[in-house]
Amino acid sequence: MQLLQHAPVPATAITLRLAHVDGAATRARIAAGFSTSTAFVSLSPDLVCVFDSPTSTGLTHQEVGAAGVSAHQLWNAAAEQLISRAQRDDGVEFLVRCPSVALDCDELPRGFEVDGHDSPAAWWLSHPRPFTLLHRHFEAVLRPETGLVYATRDWRELFVFDADADEVARHLPGANVLAYSVGFPLLRHAKPS
Repeated sequence: MQLLQHAPVPATAITLRLAHVDGAATRARIAAGFSTSTAFVSLSPDLVCVFDSPTSTGLTHQEVGAAGVSAHQLWNAAAEQLISRAQRDDGVEFLVRCPSVALDCDELPRGFEVDGHDSPAAWWLSHPRPFTLLHRHFEAVLRPETGLVYATRDWRELFVFDADADEVARHLPGANVLAYSVGFPLLRHAKPS
Protein backbone atom coordinates (compact mmCIF):
# COMPACT_ATOMS: atom_id res chain seq x y z
CA MET A 1 0.00 0.00 0.00
CA GLN A 2 1.46 3.33 -1.04
CA LEU A 3 0.50 6.31 1.13
CA LEU A 4 2.47 9.02 -0.65
CA GLN A 5 2.67 9.52 -4.38
CA HIS A 6 5.67 11.85 -4.22
CA ALA A 7 8.88 11.88 -2.23
CA PRO A 8 8.63 14.05 0.88
CA VAL A 9 9.41 17.72 0.35
CA PRO A 10 12.12 19.12 2.64
CA ALA A 11 10.69 21.57 5.20
CA THR A 12 13.05 24.30 3.92
CA ALA A 13 11.31 24.23 0.51
CA ILE A 14 7.85 24.88 1.96
CA THR A 15 6.35 28.36 1.99
CA LEU A 16 3.50 30.03 3.84
CA ARG A 17 0.42 31.34 2.05
CA LEU A 18 -2.40 33.53 3.35
CA ALA A 19 -5.81 32.13 2.40
CA HIS A 20 -9.38 33.29 2.84
CA VAL A 21 -11.89 30.75 4.12
CA ASP A 22 -14.90 32.21 2.38
CA GLY A 23 -17.73 29.80 2.94
CA ALA A 24 -18.96 26.27 3.52
CA ALA A 25 -17.35 24.86 0.36
CA THR A 26 -13.89 26.08 1.37
CA ARG A 27 -14.37 24.87 4.95
CA ALA A 28 -15.46 21.42 3.70
CA ARG A 29 -12.40 21.16 1.41
CA ILE A 30 -10.04 22.10 4.25
CA ALA A 31 -11.61 19.65 6.70
CA ALA A 32 -12.27 16.71 4.32
CA GLY A 33 -10.13 14.14 6.15
CA PHE A 34 -6.63 13.68 7.48
CA SER A 35 -5.00 12.39 4.30
CA THR A 36 -6.91 14.68 1.92
CA SER A 37 -7.56 17.80 3.97
CA THR A 38 -5.38 20.85 3.67
CA ALA A 39 -3.04 21.45 6.60
CA PHE A 40 -3.53 24.95 7.96
CA VAL A 41 -3.08 27.25 10.93
CA SER A 42 -6.03 29.48 11.82
CA LEU A 43 -5.16 33.18 11.95
CA SER A 44 -8.55 34.81 12.48
CA PRO A 45 -12.21 33.92 11.80
CA ASP A 46 -11.91 34.07 7.98
CA LEU A 47 -8.17 33.71 7.40
CA VAL A 48 -5.77 30.78 7.56
CA CYS A 49 -2.18 30.02 6.70
CA VAL A 50 -1.69 27.09 4.34
CA PHE A 51 1.54 25.55 3.10
CA ASP A 52 2.87 25.23 -0.45
CA SER A 53 5.80 23.37 -1.91
CA PRO A 54 7.51 23.92 -5.26
CA THR A 55 5.26 21.23 -6.76
CA SER A 56 2.03 21.48 -4.78
CA THR A 57 -0.30 24.07 -3.28
CA GLY A 58 -2.26 23.53 -0.11
CA LEU A 59 -0.23 20.64 1.33
CA THR A 60 -2.21 17.98 3.20
CA HIS A 61 -1.56 16.94 6.78
CA GLN A 62 0.03 13.79 5.41
CA GLU A 63 2.41 15.76 3.17
CA VAL A 64 3.39 18.04 6.06
CA GLY A 65 4.03 15.01 8.26
CA ALA A 66 6.21 13.48 5.52
CA ALA A 67 8.45 16.54 5.81
CA GLY A 68 9.18 15.39 9.36
CA VAL A 69 7.57 18.27 11.25
CA SER A 70 4.20 19.29 12.63
CA ALA A 71 2.14 22.01 10.97
CA HIS A 72 3.00 24.39 13.81
CA GLN A 73 6.75 23.68 13.54
CA LEU A 74 6.58 24.15 9.78
CA TRP A 75 4.64 27.43 10.25
CA ASN A 76 7.40 28.81 12.49
CA ALA A 77 10.28 27.57 10.31
CA ALA A 78 8.77 28.98 7.11
CA ALA A 79 8.15 32.32 8.86
CA GLU A 80 11.83 32.53 9.82
CA GLN A 81 12.84 31.85 6.22
CA LEU A 82 10.55 34.65 5.07
CA ILE A 83 11.95 37.10 7.63
CA SER A 84 15.54 36.30 6.64
CA ARG A 85 14.83 37.65 3.13
CA ALA A 86 14.22 41.17 4.46
CA GLN A 87 17.08 41.25 6.99
CA ARG A 88 19.94 43.60 6.25
CA ASP A 89 22.99 44.53 8.31
CA ASP A 90 21.27 47.67 9.60
CA GLY A 91 17.71 46.33 10.02
CA VAL A 92 15.01 45.29 7.58
CA GLU A 93 14.27 46.50 4.08
CA PHE A 94 11.09 46.39 2.03
CA LEU A 95 10.96 47.59 -1.54
CA VAL A 96 7.93 49.75 -2.25
CA ARG A 97 6.36 51.84 -4.96
CA CYS A 98 3.46 54.24 -5.22
CA PRO A 99 0.22 52.20 -5.08
CA SER A 100 -1.33 54.16 -7.94
CA VAL A 101 1.06 52.41 -10.37
CA ALA A 102 -0.57 49.01 -9.82
CA LEU A 103 -4.04 50.25 -8.93
CA ASP A 104 -4.41 52.71 -11.81
CA CYS A 105 -6.06 55.17 -9.46
CA ASP A 106 -4.80 58.65 -8.61
CA GLU A 107 -6.91 59.37 -5.52
CA LEU A 108 -5.69 56.99 -2.86
CA PRO A 109 -4.82 57.39 0.80
CA ARG A 110 -1.13 57.77 1.63
CA GLY A 111 0.63 54.41 1.33
CA PHE A 112 2.72 51.96 -0.66
CA GLU A 113 2.61 48.81 -2.71
CA VAL A 114 4.94 46.35 -0.93
CA ASP A 115 7.35 43.89 -2.55
CA GLY A 116 7.53 40.51 -0.81
CA HIS A 117 11.19 39.62 -1.41
CA ASP A 118 10.67 36.87 -4.00
CA SER A 119 7.36 35.76 -2.52
CA PRO A 120 3.93 37.34 -2.71
CA ALA A 121 3.86 40.23 -0.25
CA ALA A 122 0.45 39.27 1.21
CA TRP A 123 2.02 36.06 2.49
CA TRP A 124 3.90 38.16 5.05
CA LEU A 125 0.57 38.40 6.89
CA SER A 126 0.36 34.61 7.35
CA HIS A 127 2.41 34.49 10.59
CA PRO A 128 2.65 36.98 13.49
CA ARG A 129 6.46 37.30 13.36
CA PRO A 130 6.79 38.49 9.75
CA PHE A 131 3.54 40.46 9.94
CA THR A 132 4.71 42.27 13.09
CA LEU A 133 8.07 43.02 11.47
CA LEU A 134 6.34 44.40 8.36
CA HIS A 135 3.79 46.37 10.40
CA ARG A 136 6.39 47.96 12.69
CA HIS A 137 8.53 48.84 9.69
CA PHE A 138 5.67 50.73 8.03
CA GLU A 139 4.69 52.37 11.31
CA ALA A 140 8.21 53.82 11.41
CA VAL A 141 8.23 54.79 7.73
CA LEU A 142 4.70 56.18 7.38
CA ARG A 143 4.18 57.45 10.94
CA PRO A 144 0.45 56.96 10.51
CA GLU A 145 -2.03 59.59 11.60
CA THR A 146 -5.06 57.31 11.20
CA GLY A 147 -3.62 53.81 11.50
CA LEU A 148 -2.29 51.25 9.08
CA VAL A 149 -4.52 49.00 7.02
CA TYR A 150 -3.58 46.52 4.34
CA ALA A 151 -5.28 45.65 1.06
CA THR A 152 -4.98 42.79 -1.40
CA ARG A 153 -7.00 41.98 -4.48
CA ASP A 154 -5.68 38.47 -5.00
CA TRP A 155 -4.09 37.30 -1.69
CA ARG A 156 -0.68 37.81 -3.32
CA GLU A 157 -0.12 41.55 -3.82
CA LEU A 158 -0.10 43.83 -0.79
CA PHE A 159 -0.74 47.52 -0.25
CA VAL A 160 -0.33 49.38 3.04
CA PHE A 161 -2.22 52.62 3.73
CA ASP A 162 -2.42 55.21 6.48
CA ALA A 163 -6.22 55.27 6.46
CA ASP A 164 -9.38 53.88 7.94
CA ALA A 165 -10.46 50.48 6.58
CA ASP A 166 -13.75 51.94 5.33
CA GLU A 167 -11.89 54.60 3.34
CA VAL A 168 -9.63 52.03 1.68
CA ALA A 169 -12.64 49.83 0.87
CA ARG A 170 -14.33 52.81 -0.82
CA HIS A 171 -11.25 53.50 -2.96
CA LEU A 172 -10.65 49.80 -3.73
CA PRO A 173 -14.04 48.07 -3.96
CA GLY A 174 -12.41 44.98 -5.51
CA ALA A 175 -9.98 44.43 -2.64
CA ASN A 176 -9.86 42.67 0.70
CA VAL A 177 -9.00 45.14 3.47
CA LEU A 178 -7.20 43.88 6.57
CA ALA A 179 -6.05 45.26 9.89
CA TYR A 180 -3.19 44.26 12.18
CA SER A 181 -4.18 42.83 15.57
CA VAL A 182 -1.39 41.63 17.86
CA GLY A 183 0.43 40.05 14.93
CA PHE A 184 -2.59 38.56 13.20
CA PRO A 185 -4.57 39.81 10.20
CA LEU A 186 -8.23 40.67 10.68
CA LEU A 187 -10.42 40.90 7.61
CA ARG A 188 -12.28 44.24 7.78
CA HIS A 189 -13.82 44.23 4.28
CA ALA A 190 -13.98 41.17 2.06
CA LYS A 191 -13.78 41.43 -1.70
CA PRO A 192 -17.20 40.76 -3.23
CA SER A 193 -17.39 37.23 -4.67
